[in-house]
Amino acid sequence: MVSPRAERFWERAAAPLRVLGAILLGAGAIHLYASRLVFDAPTFSARAASSLGDPRVAGFAAEKIADQVIAQKRDLMAFRPVLIGTARAILGSEGFRIAFRRAAERAHQAVFSEAVQRVALSLPDIGVFVRAAVAHDPALAAKIPASLGVAGGVPPGDRLAKGVLLVARLGHRWRRNAALELGIGSLLMALGIAVPRDRRQALLRGGAALATVAVVVLFLPPLARTAIVAFIPHPELRPVVAGVFDAFTAGLRWWALALGGMGVVLAAAASSAVSEAEVEDFARRTWVRLRQPTPRWQGEIVRAAVLTVVGLLAAFQPVATLQGLTIVAGALLAFEGLRRLFLLVPPRIEEAARQAGAALAEAREKAVGRGAARTVLHHSLVGVLVVGLIAGAVFLVRNPDALPKAPALTDACNGDPSLCDRRLDQVVFAGAHNSMSAAEFPHWMFPNQELGSVSLLGHGIRALLFDVHYGQPVGEEVKTDLDAEKISRDKMEQAVGAEAIAAAMRVRDRLTGQPTGPRAPYLCHGFCELGAAPLQTVLEGVRDFLVQNPGEVLVFVIEDYVTPEEVMAAFKASGLERFVYRGSVAPPFPTLRQLIDSDQRVVVFGENLKKDVDWYHQAFATFQETPYRFRTPEEFSCQVNRGGTAGPLFQINHWIETVPAPKPSNAVIVNAHDFLLARARRCQKERGKVPNILAVDFAMTGDVLAVAAELNGIGGPASRP
Repeated sequence: MVSPRAERFWERAAAPLRVLGAILLGAGAIHLYASRLVFDAPTFSARAASSLGDPRVAGFAAEKIADQVIAQKRDLMAFRPVLIGTARAILGSEGFRIAFRRAAERAHQAVFSEAVQRVALSLPDIGVFVRAAVAHDPALAAKIPASLGVAGGVPPGDRLAKGVLLVARLGHRWRRNAALELGIGSLLMALGIAVPRDRRQALLRGGAALATVAVVVLFLPPLARTAIVAFIPHPELRPVVAGVFDAFTAGLRWWALALGGMGVVLAAAASSAVSEAEVEDFARRTWVRLRQPTPRWQGEIVRAAVLTVVGLLAAFQPVATLQGLTIVAGALLAFEGLRRLFLLVPPRIEEAARQAGAALAEAREKAVGRGAARTVLHHSLVGVLVVGLIAGAVFLVRNPDALPKAPALTDACNGDPSLCDRRLDQVVFAGAHNSMSAAEFPHWMFPNQELGSVSLLGHGIRALLFDVHYGQPVGEEVKTDLDAEKISRDKMEQAVGAEAIAAAMRVRDRLTGQPTGPRAPYLCHGFCELGAAPLQTVLEGVRDFLVQNPGEVLVFVIEDYVTPEEVMAAFKASGLERFVYRGSVAPPFPTLRQLIDSDQRVVVFGENLKKDVDWYHQAFATFQETPYRFRTPEEFSCQVNRGGTAGPLFQINHWIETVPAPKPSNAVIVNAHDFLLARARRCQKERGKVPNILAVDFAMTGDVLAVAAELNGIGGPASRP
């Protein structure tokens, strides 16, 4: 039996327990919300990118981008208004949002490294977006620096920055305590309701305390935003910080409403057992306490503080105040509705029990009158409700799906959402054979394609096959460095034909004088005298394409006659190296979504690779293929060629070989939809492999894109790979 002293102690302690429990529940909810939105790098970066939609943030960012462009190219100062307008358009593009999101994720990871003392954000590819946005004005686009980047940060000596960094790191260190706060808060709330004699009143007041804390959580973001903005010494940053703060705290409102809803339900359940007059009397007493001085100075301080806070909130945040009052009014209406519902339900349950017959007769005889039965049923209903709410809170804490999630970087992978969850070896890529050899370039002889590699990407080609040779510029021409490659004439005749070699030698004989540049890797078909493009320049174009198209995955198959170190150096100098896939090329392959999320979107293979490089893979240790020398359409077969039958990936070579000049008229026949689709399906059946690359000449002729889509199960009746 509990002693009178202990009983009095628990009666006095019940109210503080309920209040402290409600406060801990509110704090735990805020901490849990922050743990996901602030301390989780992908979710943080996604929310940071969404803040660019706020006009205050977008305007500031556009001006900073324009200023960075002008700082690197002073002559563009006259174009500042144009650059600001261009930057605003860039900020709304998917490509820039994803680039910004990835930059924010890198900055987030650096911030929570103890060695970092400076908050910084770097966007190295801003020049790509600016040049693309002003492409309609070639003269202006040419003035934009190719390597333009934007970097912003807060200097390490800034006190506000140090304070923000300290708070962020402390919160990150304690981020796992949110569940503990919620658990302790629930326990204290339960004790504060269970220990008093009048549990109904305790439940009513516990619900009211929880609803009050929810109102505080609801108004906390605008109050905190006002306080933070007031401490920022730079006026131009204040609206930006306000916009970013709103983007991160917008979802907290729903958490506050959920918390308040729990309090309203508990209070309504408890109040349904008392008269309406008692409820109205409680509301009247509360209003009187707010209006009239209290007999004790402690109460007067509390009353003054409440009135001051409400008054300041109404003065500085009128919209938020009106929204809050509307929410409170709605909560009161919901309270009354729920109270009425709780008054109606017990009699209905009792009536159902009475109609059940003899099975409940004995139970009704033991009850002391109808009122006792209603009381038991009412308390049972309230108990079930409380248990249900607690179970719901536990589910919310333990279920990650209840927390805000980082949305996917892009909705489509290689142009279609259905490809995102497919592994690399389950996807068909439309490919271009000798993609560098193009009629697009006026000095290129015997082209295999209408357009060059970068232009083909813009038209949907996603697999590029190209050759790399050593060359030296001599004036406007490029001379093949045959001594460096040590390639036999017989091998070159097989590749390009005797007529092409004779033409190359005639051009070569005209190239007199000293080289005008160093030896470097060039995209050439056998002889650079027949046409050449610097490898680094082409890779820079591919980099620009990937920056502007963040949902695309590419495959390179390089016929390499230069060292792997030379290829790696060109990838690094062009900025494309950071996009290469560095994982294994053995099953199981990553999905396109995984490649996109990791930003490793170029899978690179070399035909003549002599040493292992972490991202430069041996082509025919991974690929198996068909033959590639066919003289007529009737000769096409699916027989085994390089790579044998062990490779996990499959390449179909599909062109008619006529040396030295490939014929577009042949492509009209063999690239036709029905012809190409029939061969691809036949080879898929014979070899038991999805044709991962459909390599064709003159890819803009015929239907290679449509056939690849149909084999992927999109845009046609073909079955899903």
